Amino acid sequence: MFTSKPAQTPTPTATADRKRSVIAEDILIEGNILSRGILEFGGQITGDITADAVVLTSTARVRGRVRARQLTIEGELQGAATALNVSIKNGARVKANFAYETLEVASGAQVDGEYKRISAETFKL
Repeated sequence: MFTSKPAQTPTPTATADRKRSVIAEDILIEGNILSRGILEFGGQITGDITADAVVLTSTARVRGRVRARQLTIEGELQGAATALNVSIKNGARVKANFAYETLEVASGAQVDGEYKRISAETFKL
């Protein structure tokens, strides 16, 4: 007689599942950071950072490698980075070798290093 479709549960998006971690400017790390979510980093680190998305705030000082799908740099990075989407903001100081799919560099950013384009198919976190 009457038929009803089973209720469909909305599938969560990848961004809804990602947690956001914030590391403030008063933190000094010697070692590596691994996060499955979004990392907003404002401290100092000598080591590697791997996360789904990384934001290096204006107070960030990174000496090492960064690996992420989305990388935004407002502070300082010395080392290397591999990311699908890279955005280097005004005032950033970058001395690093990059592998990227898309790259945006704002006027006023200081950049030095080698830059190589990669495809999304070859990128792995």
